[in-house]
Amino acid sequence: MENEAEFDEIEYVSKSQLKRESHALQDLGKKLVALPADQLSRIPLDNPLLEAISLAKRIQNKRSALKRHYQFLGKLLRARDTDPIYAALTEIEQESQHSIQRHHRAERWRDRIVEQGSEAIEALLAEIGRVDRQKLRQLWRNYKKAPTDAKRSQHSRLIYKEIKQALDS
Repeated sequence: MENEAEFDEIEYVSKSQLKRESHALQDLGKKLVALPADQLSRIPLDNPLLEAISLAKRIQNKRSALKRHYQFLGKLLRARDTDPIYAALTEIEQESQHSIQRHHRAERWRDRIVEQGSEAIEALLAEIGRVDRQKLRQLWRNYKKAPTDAKRSQHSRLIYKEIKQALDS
């Protein structure tokens, strides 16, 4: 009877499931290696993991060595609680996604201002409210008067910069 109770408590995990989990941890290791140092510092990692990630960044050119090293990273991660690591990584990815969305929004406003001029500047002011109307109008006039495509690109970037600054504040 005692053996049956113990047997009922043992959870069967298939070999395929173990492989999937192992590959998921290797993928986590790859994501960690791909992060820049400032983002990596925000993730709760111990010294052996940090050293393994640092080594992986140094062996980028050797394909088979890198593959083995990712397997080693997966092994290190298996011995740790990965929930805080996944949570920190998700937070970083969400921040990155929000940054991309702000970038695209600023680009759309820039394109609209370049095409429509004062109307678009007034619409932006109505939507955001903290835009320097005079500066944007001056930048738009400079864009329209620019003699070459290079100068137009330069003024277009300045318009974008002003909009991005307003969206970020």
